[in-house]
Amino acid sequence: MASVRTFLHAMNVGVHDSTALTRIDLERMRLAAETQTNFMAKATGPGFMRPGLEYLFTTTGVSWLKEFVFGATDASNMLFSDEEMRIVVDDALLTRPAVTATVSSGTFAASAGWTLSATDGATATISGGYLNLTAAARGSTATATQTVAINETDTEHAFRIVVERGPVLFRCGSSSGGEQYITETSLKTGIHSLSFTPTGANAYIQFKNDDRMLRRVDSIAIESAGVVSIATPWASDDLPLMRFAQSADVVFVACEGHQPRRIERRAARSWSVVLYGPDDGPFTAERTRKVKLKPSVTEGNGTLTADGNFFNANHVGALFKLFHEGQSTQVVLGAAGQFTDPIRVTGVYQPSTGALDRQWTYEVAGTFVADIWNQRSFDAEDSGYVDYRQSSGGVVLAPITAPTGGAVTQVDQDQNAIIYYRLGIKDGGYTSGSATITITYSGGGGDGICRVVGYTSPTQVDIEVLTPFKNTTYTDDWQEGEWSANRTYPSAVCLADGRLWWSGSDKLWGSISDAFEGFDEDLEGDAGPINRSIATGGVNATQWLMSLQRLIAGTEGAVAVAKSSSLDEPITPSNLSIRNSSTTGAAPVNPAMIDTRGLFIERAGRAVMEVVFDGAAGDYVVTQLSKLTTDLFSSGVKSLAVQRRPDTRIWLVMDDGSCVCCLYEPAQEVLAFIPIETDGTFESVSVLPAEEQDRVYFVVARTIGGSTVRYVEKMALDSEVAPDTYCYVMDSFVRPQGVGSPSTTVSVGAHLAGETVVCWADGAPLESAPGVRRTFVVDGSGNITVPSAVTDAVAGLPYRARYKSARLAYGATGGSALLQKKHVSQIGPIMTNFTRFGVKFGADFTTMYAPPVNVGGVAASEIQTSIVDEVAFSFGGYWDTDSRVCLEINSPYTATVMGIITDVTTNG
Repeated sequence: MASVRTFLHAMNVGVHDSTALTRIDLERMRLAAETQTNFMAKATGPGFMRPGLEYLFTTTGVSWLKEFVFGATDASNMLFSDEEMRIVVDDALLTRPAVTATVSSGTFAASAGWTLSATDGATATISGGYLNLTAAARGSTATATQTVAINETDTEHAFRIVVERGPVLFRCGSSSGGEQYITETSLKTGIHSLSFTPTGANAYIQFKNDDRMLRRVDSIAIESAGVVSIATPWASDDLPLMRFAQSADVVFVACEGHQPRRIERRAARSWSVVLYGPDDGPFTAERTRKVKLKPSVTEGNGTLTADGNFFNANHVGALFKLFHEGQSTQVVLGAAGQFTDPIRVTGVYQPSTGALDRQWTYEVAGTFVADIWNQRSFDAEDSGYVDYRQSSGGVVLAPITAPTGGAVTQVDQDQNAIIYYRLGIKDGGYTSGSATITITYSGGGGDGICRVVGYTSPTQVDIEVLTPFKNTTYTDDWQEGEWSANRTYPSAVCLADGRLWWSGSDKLWGSISDAFEGFDEDLEGDAGPINRSIATGGVNATQWLMSLQRLIAGTEGAVAVAKSSSLDEPITPSNLSIRNSSTTGAAPVNPAMIDTRGLFIERAGRAVMEVVFDGAAGDYVVTQLSKLTTDLFSSGVKSLAVQRRPDTRIWLVMDDGSCVCCLYEPAQEVLAFIPIETDGTFESVSVLPAEEQDRVYFVVARTIGGSTVRYVEKMALDSEVAPDTYCYVMDSFVRPQGVGSPSTTVSVGAHLAGETVVCWADGAPLESAPGVRRTFVVDGSGNITVPSAVTDAVAGLPYRARYKSARLAYGATGGSALLQKKHVSQIGPIMTNFTRFGVKFGADFTTMYAPPVNVGGVAASEIQTSIVDEVAFSFGGYWDTDSRVCLEINSPYTATVMGIITDVTTNG
């Protein structure tokens, strides 16, 4: 016989597959566990009872949590469910109070209550169930105003505004035209919930448009009392596919099959969900069909016509870029300081040889009182302009004050010079009316951009012109926007190197540097946009993008790295290269970043992978973190989030509703996978930063009263599982609101009506005998009745923490004891913050023992808050080749175990 005393000194190795426990060649396996459920661990080694889950509120349907983190102390949760978004602020759903103010004709079925006004060249109408605002003349404005009577001052109100075609300017103030309540803001196409707190008897609202395109508002109303819910396009099945990138108060959202969105927060209680729609790209390299296209206008709203069948309803929202030879444009001016776009004149003028390169015409029409000047610049198209003569033979430096009655020919003799010409109204030169100016020049050329806003037929669509066209003739030189329902939408997004990156369908798009909605391909230089194919071979459907020291793209077939020529050099259009780092494909699960490391789920969804820079290889490499814990992930991972304080913990929610906590501290060589269980199933997880400890939130599906309900619950702090006045080691509990008076009635919450719960009261677990917990059934009012009056109590659903060690294969003097019969004769735990009678040890989970009641002849206290080195005691071990140490704690008991001494006797 041989006896060896062994110290299990750390609980931070976590579980391993039972088939891996024989790997005694690995030192970490000595400390591994076959079972470690709800038994959390610290990076420094101690294990402790998992903190309980606090009930916050009930949600409906499948729901998905996502963090909105503006700062360490300014964070919220976005809660997505089937085609709706709600906001969680300070652990409660954002709600609106009941108020009685109303907006007259807020659906625009009529015009009562609205004052419509428009300057010359603009229009403001209410028709077709919309507020329509158009400022066709440059410098003109169209507005709609209303005075809203306020009945509850100093009470929060909120406007629900639906913009059908934006952006439109909106403001709200305590005086006419004021913006004391809501500073003038640009509302994009989408749904807006804007809060304000009026201090006076009226709120003055104003919509305004000063763009040349039609802007259209669908409705405005004072929000009703209750939870704020904003409609979204993402159905339940889309929620796992949503990808997010946050920049300050804006979250950019990509989701396969949907146009990208922006989630905007103007204040903690004002939120919007709007379309993300760049006005200048990205575009295909060439036209996508052999047809010619013709716009009906050079700016404003019009139609786009094809000379053959081409368009379909999925083109709505698509961009088109058309190039025309020559320069022919028509502009309406309706204010001072407004000018036409310049034309660029080059070449020579030699009538004798027929060279008329420098000849162009203009025409002024309309009804106006203004001085219109002809100007030119030798410097650039946007500077250096000086007044020029009206025509080739006209009066020098005289303004045009009346319609020309036809085209006026203009010629200059500056042979081979590049000169820019424009017409316009200088400051102080406008009185009234609007002037329509048409400029025609056969030389040069250029492109314009439009967006499709309506479908008419296979040969015609309605458009709004975003960048003025140079002509209204057919052209076969055009490009189609890459993003539309007709082509594709990106499926992933992230921020990196000062650009907003999108990816999908084997493509990678990077915005203009520091311009997250800019994709103008005419911008040259390092700041220009990037439009590339991933093209690394195989299947390249992008599942996610991640910004480490390099841009990482997780595709279905590989993990690709987009890099510049050197590690620290920013990516530019000229130095970008894309290479596969690994042929391990990625699953459609949001990845996570831990400093310079990236974590993701491999293609089958059953392994946790790490991508990290390898200095020796000079590139990012992919390794599997869950190599020895494959059983945990057999159902597949669907959601993950990372907690950084007090330790780095990766929370992984499985497809089967189980959850795993991965304790991960690479610098300390700590990697532990710990299963988490509750009376229900986990659906999603998020983590918000906090000063003491990051807060972990779950959506949990539970069966209450025979029906499935979904609760949003928050994990208690690590420090809150220590025995104190309150000890939060139960699930779906409601945090007590202050100290009450003694009572036998304890409020649990109606959300647990009919359920069996346990209770911690006045600093101790409620028991029927030492180590035997009492259970209670929650009545229909959400209360339980306890045997005697208590003052401070908390109750909730019980759960169990279990620990089962690896095979004790190290207790032999002659080598491994793996196949030797052995006997664990006694153990001595080192514990702190524990309830003595509720902590059970045994050789298995069938027969278990608490530490001795008497220590040295003295009765031990049930509640221990200091570090206690227990005297070794027998725990019923038996002779076997597979001897273990097991530990079990059931709510409402608790413990922190710092280590266990085992006496192992072998037969060799």
